[in-house]
Amino acid sequence: MEEIYKNKKGYLLISSLFVLTTMMMMATFYLSETIKEIRVSKIVDTSAQSYYLAEAGIQEAFWLLQNDPSYKNNFETSPNWSASFSRSNNLIAGGAYAVAIINEDIAKATIISTSTISVQGTQTQRVVKAGVFKATSETPEQSISVFSNGKIFAISSAMQISGGNYFTNDDIDLNLFSSFSTNLDMNAVNTVKKDFTCSISARAIHDKTRPPVPQQTETPQIDFDSEDTSSLKSLADHIYSKQEFKNLMDDNPNLSLNGIIYVTGDITIKKGSSVTINGALVSDGSVGIGNGFSLNQLPATLTVNKAQGKPSGVFVKKNINIGGYSVSMDVDGLIYVGGSFRAQDGILQSVNIDVNGGIIAQDYDLLMMWNPITITHNQQYINEALGVPVFSQVLFINHWEEEY
Repeated sequence: MEEIYKNKKGYLLISSLFVLTTMMMMATFYLSETIKEIRVSKIVDTSAQSYYLAEAGIQEAFWLLQNDPSYKNNFETSPNWSASFSRSNNLIAGGAYAVAIINEDIAKATIISTSTISVQGTQTQRVVKAGVFKATSETPEQSISVFSNGKIFAISSAMQISGGNYFTNDDIDLNLFSSFSTNLDMNAVNTVKKDFTCSISARAIHDKTRPPVPQQTETPQIDFDSEDTSSLKSLADHIYSKQEFKNLMDDNPNLSLNGIIYVTGDITIKKGSSVTINGALVSDGSVGIGNGFSLNQLPATLTVNKAQGKPSGVFVKKNINIGGYSVSMDVDGLIYVGGSFRAQDGILQSVNIDVNGGIIAQDYDLLMMWNPITITHNQQYINEALGVPVFSQVLFINHWEEEY
């Protein structure tokens, strides 16, 4: 019996040690997982901080390009200039950002801001990039109806100019049954190219293979919002926030306004909305016309009528995106776009764009614009719209976060 009792005690001891060991292993596992969850949670919590820290780097570079004499001068005069700087522990403890500014051309650059924040023995990182551009020409070139600092790209699209030239500092690239015409000239500093399905009607075509080769031309300046009395914001008759202007359109399906209308943010005009401006519509963000789906059968309509002796047209700091759904756009004056001019016709929609004046943009993307964009050149309207600026802002032409 005593031997059996001793065996039982040994068995219980081994069993207890096994259970204790198992419980310790489980506790260690759960503790480890809990620590991992806390670590991941803290990393996730700092992810947004990392993004805004990278944005701070973008904004500092943007400020330097406008206000620091050394940065400003190099940005505006040296096509191959680059610069970099870094900051640490100035906004967030353990946080830092490194910024590179790389000129692609005179007054056109890419800003790359990389942020890091130390957390739980590792680092969170975000990379934000922005394209910036500044117009530098004090006097507009005469007889240019469509001006592009970058490419003019078209697929299955038509454009007709009367009384003016096409001009780009890059390429004109026509594809898949596109048709461009003018009774004057088509000029590209690089090349004018088209596939065999496309047509060009012009008095003459000039590019690097067809002399005289056009010379690089600076983008005409315009002053959106400086404190100078001649800026569009200073001249504005009404200034609205993005939400205020949206509310105004919602309350007035057939909105009509007089003078220079300045919106501090994006403008979106959807199907069924009709906006008439007797003067100028200005956005320091982007403008979308006929982009959003709506069951309303009426097109998104924007009409801009010339104001006597004042700037008239549509002035956009960033991008303008027209179409996808039905659009009717009739502008007397200048369409000035700091970023991209993009127009797209929907398959079952109708996009109509008529301009009496001209268009100036960073680049153009025209997609399935079966109804021709028609432009009647009016130099007086262009000159009055541009005025005589004493200052031109550095503009964001694109802004994105690098995927990782």
